[in-house]
Amino acid sequence: MSANIKGGAIPQERNKREMALIILKKYMVSDPEIEEILRLAGGDDARLYRLATRKRFGEPNAYLRGHASFFGREFRLDRRCYIPDDYALELAERVLRDAPSGGRILEVGTGCGWLAISLKCERPDLEIAACDIDPNALCLARTNAKRHGVDITFYESFFVDDVTIPEPDCIVANVPYGGDADYSACELEERPQMPPIAICDSEDVVGPLVSLVASIQNRRWRSPTYLETGYLDQSRLDPVLSTCRRYEHVRNGDFGYLVIEP
Repeated sequence: MSANIKGGAIPQERNKREMALIILKKYMVSDPEIEEILRLAGGDDARLYRLATRKRFGEPNAYLRGHASFFGREFRLDRRCYIPDDYALELAERVLRDAPSGGRILEVGTGCGWLAISLKCERPDLEIAACDIDPNALCLARTNAKRHGVDITFYESFFVDDVTIPEPDCIVANVPYGGDADYSACELEERPQMPPIAICDSEDVVGPLVSLVASIQNRRWRSPTYLETGYLDQSRLDPVLSTCRRYEHVRNGDFGYLVIEP
């Protein structure tokens, strides 16, 4: 007995590749992102459909990919951490130039560990410690450190309050800032997917930076501190700078960083 519906035979179900592409186009995923998702699927249509469905709910390609690159190295990442970007590259290069031979470096807000691990790989002579308030992110950082074969001590800490090391020669941090920024389409997509504590503070643009400086000062440390400040101009950084003994604000195009003496 044949199965028919009014107007003809029941149409065949679309294949999963076709359905995946329909989803990606419907939710206005950019062509470069679609191309990457197709590469990630590797010709597996079932995997492509799963990736497209995750993308439908706003998951950034970085999480779909499961890794990010920095200094030519891959770092595993997932929703436990902030998505690294290249804005901190110039800051990292400055720390590598300034750090004394055999110096002790502390990274605050390490996330997946990408910055601390990169510094250690580039300068094996350095003694590196790193901290984060989120133990889930620290689990990921330890995995990445093991993957790259580096010895880094990780601490669960509110800024530098709970770190049990002597005063470091340098402190470096890429912490949240800029809660009222004009975000790009990519940033607007990524923000809801990242841990809330890892993204910009919506209540106070530079509040996390002010709190970090206060934490360092409470330890009575005078370590030169390197802070990635992105697009923030100097006037918006005044609440941070007003409590520091010295500072240098470096801008390169739209983004910049601070070197301060707390």
